[in-house]
Amino acid sequence: MEDNIFHQSIVYVVHHGDQGAVGFLVNRLVKNPPVNNLFKKAEFKLDLNLLNLKIHIGGPLELERGFFLHSAEYNKNLLFKLENSELAVSSNIEILKDITSGSGPKHSMFAIGYTGWGVGQLEFEIQNNLWLISEPDYDLIFGNDPTTKWPNALAKLNIDGIDFVPYLASC
Repeated sequence: MEDNIFHQSIVYVVHHGDQGAVGFLVNRLVKNPPVNNLFKKAEFKLDLNLLNLKIHIGGPLELERGFFLHSAEYNKNLLFKLENSELAVSSNIEILKDITSGSGPKHSMFAIGYTGWGVGQLEFEIQNNLWLISEPDYDLIFGNDPTTKWPNALAKLNIDGIDFVPYLASC
């Protein structure tokens, strides 16, 4: 299971409704991302080296699309914002311009792709104990070191990572 994209992944679910659910992995960085190709449609001068943008794999779906998961005080061109949530999602390239000018969201992360579930699929997976569930932790989501996010998430649930077994071996 370690080659599964969801092995030790942390997912923030941004939308859950009658048509299914959508979320983003928040602890998977892209190794050697093709940064210049990602933002070639930007109509403004952009120095990505100054931006220090880390690129995450948001999930296995639509890897050609980019999304910003960010703090909700920034509310331009939103795709998702859950009611009473401090997080939102944008995909308009203007957010990148605002981030570089200092007028963007206080916290943000960039992801390519997303994670999705069909109608009833996430509920089925939760009922079958395929996911651990907790309230969103903004420090965990926007933390700088993705390698510490999984152990920190387990610790917040009072689970000792050394003894944690994500599945039962068949007898």
